Amino acid sequence: MIRYNRNGITIHEADALNVAATLPADHFTLAILDGPYAMNKAAWDRLKVDDLPRFYRPHLEAADRILAPSASLYVWNTAEGWATLHPLIVSMGWTFRGLIVWEKTGAHPARIGAANSSAWPDVTEVCGHYQRGGPFHENQTTGNVWRFSPTTEMNGERIWSDTIRLHLVTHAMQRAGLHPCQKPLLFAERMIRASSRPGERVWVPFGGTCREAIAADAIRRADPSEAREVVTCELNQDGPDYLAPVVRILNGEGSAPINKKQAILFPHRGTA
Repeated sequence: MIRYNRNGITIHEADALNVAATLPADHFTLAILDGPYAMNKAAWDRLKVDDLPRFYRPHLEAADRILAPSASLYVWNTAEGWATLHPLIVSMGWTFRGLIVWEKTGAHPARIGAANSSAWPDVTEVCGHYQRGGPFHENQTTGNVWRFSPTTEMNGERIWSDTIRLHLVTHAMQRAGLHPCQKPLLFAERMIRASSRPGERVWVPFGGTCREAIAADAIRRADPSEAREVVTCELNQDGPDYLAPVVRILNGEGSAPINKKQAILFPHRGTA
């Protein structure tokens, strides 16, 4: 089911693999994957870290088909999860360009992962940045050609340092219906601006609270000539309707953050 389809933004309440199967090949120039972390945050996250490659493989294969020969890919996870997925991603022809780190200062440590995690608490999330194709990329919509610049495509700081009041997350999730995996909008905005050009298309198979859709809409509103198209999917099966607030924002009936309680989780803009 399509929950929203306006101004270049399409939100499917559906399985991403089913949606991807309907999309034409070589249609997108950027994909952002932010799926399960094997942290047991929700029913869809109850995996072991070693199971992540098996889960992500069909999604990476779908992205491989619908992305253009020259394209960019971002894959979010824990440090351990990303390290487990990295060999698979490289084996599929992607070139690693760098690692983006979200350092959640002040967060309670996540007691997950390796056996020594109690000694070295995990208070970060990381995002692998990959590219494929030749040094030149042709915009399918405008015909313009631009050159990849791996050193500057994701320019600026690669570490986002922010205070996340994680002790409030459990209560917020239970009482306010927050999604268990959220990120500041600036991540989505920077990735879209850095790794796509106006008129190009972005594929986001794990929508969650649809940060990329909201960021792309804000870019369009600020300057229509900078607009990109975003196609995203969210199964929306946790109980709360995560997509209803997103649709209200995209219709101009609200503003980010999606839920007022989310502002408690991200009180600062960070350094990036």
